[in-house]
Amino acid sequence: MKIGFGLITKDFLTAEPIDQFIRNAKKFGHAIDSVIIGYGDQINREVIAALEKEVKVHSIHIRKSVELDDYLTRQGMTQWERTALIGNIHKDSDGRVPYGNSRNHIIMKAIKEHLDVLIFIDTDVYPEVVIHEKDLLKDEKLFLRKTSMEHVFIQEVDFVKEHLKALSDKHVVVSTSDYTGYYIIPPMAFEGMDDLFYGLKKESAYNYIKDSYQHNCLSLDHGIRRQPFRTEKVLGGNVAIKLELFKSIVPFFSSAYYMKDTKYLTRGEDTVLALQMKEVTSKKFVDIDMKIFHNTYGHFPTVPDILKDQCIKDRFFNASMGWLGRNPFLNYLSGIRKEYAYEQEHKRLIAGSQAIYKYLKDERFLLLPEAHDLAYAHLDTMIKEYEAFKTSWFNWIRRLQ
Repeated sequence: MKIGFGLITKDFLTAEPIDQFIRNAKKFGHAIDSVIIGYGDQINREVIAALEKEVKVHSIHIRKSVELDDYLTRQGMTQWERTALIGNIHKDSDGRVPYGNSRNHIIMKAIKEHLDVLIFIDTDVYPEVVIHEKDLLKDEKLFLRKTSMEHVFIQEVDFVKEHLKALSDKHVVVSTSDYTGYYIIPPMAFEGMDDLFYGLKKESAYNYIKDSYQHNCLSLDHGIRRQPFRTEKVLGGNVAIKLELFKSIVPFFSSAYYMKDTKYLTRGEDTVLALQMKEVTSKKFVDIDMKIFHNTYGHFPTVPDILKDQCIKDRFFNASMGWLGRNPFLNYLSGIRKEYAYEQEHKRLIAGSQAIYKYLKDERFLLLPEAHDLAYAHLDTMIKEYEAFKTSWFNWIRRLQ
């Protein structure tokens, strides 16, 4: 079985954390065939050279890959089909590419290189977990260090092993799990917060965030209490995929839209993947319940403070814009009537945007209802992009067989 790591980023300037995943795999005896790095703008070739001493490395300039464009051309793919799959390489790019398109560059390269399993990681995750002392795994091989929080440790995991264990079941095509560390939404509390999260279609997050000053949005691994379970949710920085899956369904998809000349990337690139799996009863996604460490804000274990930290405000605003961009397409795929969904969301969003503006004193959040309108205006374009991508994907797959 040929296994590879995949990673996407705007700028690839440092080996961390991919070097840690390579060392972790080697430590526990797992052969990694190659690493595929997709970058949108800049790349440090000295870092690539250093990594190549450990493993074979492929670098892909997303939406600028002459290699992939030539490869598809040789297979008889038209310009229209190539653009739907990897973008038009002759057009200028600002380096900020939709997440789905970025991931699909990696998948196509992995398929081209005849990999069997592709494991995606992100630039801020690590092959270890944040864990309470009572749940520690009793294995001396697993490196362990104490945090400044009482009874809380960071413990190494055999990352590849846990994913391969799940994939050993012939019916399991994707193994994934969540993260430990601080949640992507920081602690917050204000009147009208329910309106904001319902307007963003993040109702489940609201139920967690409403008590955030009790738990500080800190997630811990279950350790010795891990219980894998079937899921439809995919976490892009902690997921292993049998690439044969994409012979029958399309992989990731997302888009981008503009507000006041600023590009915003839509979230939820895994939505299409998850919804398709509802119709494929013979295949399964499994959550392995191994929540690797996500250093979300770059300063763990310091508790994130959205009131004082401008970077955290920026991150939450951009995430909100991404969710708004995703939601009309999610409703469309789920068969929810556009007019009904818009009315329900917009009403709550108007109130919620006013509420978070008063809480954070950040006028950008007053723009959320306008962004909501723009996202719905973008829906027809997004549907056309998706249909073009789906058609082109299966045209390419047919040429491989």
